[in-house]
Amino acid sequence: MKAEKECFECCRNKVSGLLEQYHASESVQAAVLEQMERVLDSAEEKSAPVLMAEVISAAEAHLKVSDSYQYPKKKYNRILMRQEEEIRQEIAGEKDPFLAGLQYAVTGNYIDFGAMSEVKEEKLGELLSKRGEIRLSEEELEYLRADLANAKRLAYITDNAGEIVLDKIFLEVVKEFYPNLEVGVIVRGAPVLNDATYIDAKAVGLTEIASVIPNGTDVPGTPLDQVNETALTWIESADLCIAKGQGNFETLRGCGKNVFYLFLCKCELFVRKFRVGRFTPVLSNEIRIVQYE
Repeated sequence: MKAEKECFECCRNKVSGLLEQYHASESVQAAVLEQMERVLDSAEEKSAPVLMAEVISAAEAHLKVSDSYQYPKKKYNRILMRQEEEIRQEIAGEKDPFLAGLQYAVTGNYIDFGAMSEVKEEKLGELLSKRGEIRLSEEELEYLRADLANAKRLAYITDNAGEIVLDKIFLEVVKEFYPNLEVGVIVRGAPVLNDATYIDAKAVGLTEIASVIPNGTDVPGTPLDQVNETALTWIESADLCIAKGQGNFETLRGCGKNVFYLFLCKCELFVRKFRVGRFTPVLSNEIRIVQYE
């Protein structure tokens, strides 16, 4: 899905934020900004996540850092891990644990330093406290249940650190309801923004409940023409995919596979395209999706 003008400004803002965070010298700032504009000028048909990876990589190379979001990733992993047993017990006591787990999983998509200029712990707490009020498409929810019941393999494509704690809890529920389902969890192949990598997945215990596969790229999404053979094989052989976050939507949209997108509409582009309020949750299937233009 081609990047739009809002995406260019988002890239510029993220790079400017990194330059400020690392107190870059004037010469480094000039070099980074010049390279960023060259990347954006040659964008052509590239998606926003691909562009973001290119400009963040350029900035980090000049700043001589390899994981500029490592601290917020660890912070939000810790925050959610402190709550996971309470959340797990709450889900177990619900009339529909599957729905409750799914509601928590989509709520975790708030923890996104790519789509937003600021992530607030207080806002996350507010959203988590209102988890039970989340409304998802009942039609797509029934399609998802039915596809999981008939599936042999699920590719679960993650998004952000912190969020993956709630993904783990949801996948525990999925495995209880569908014990014969083989689950492969796809994570980013290298650090970018606060997206989850294998290191993050291992830190929260995801590797203990499912196969975790790095996708081989530093793109904050899942561009099928760039992921490694292992990740692509998992996605191609899966009966269905659950893809978390806007970046996965932007890179997978149009693939024609049985992908259930699960995310919060966080940026103005998604709010406008889906015609919903900010932080509205979306569950929609690649094959049936009609509201996005």
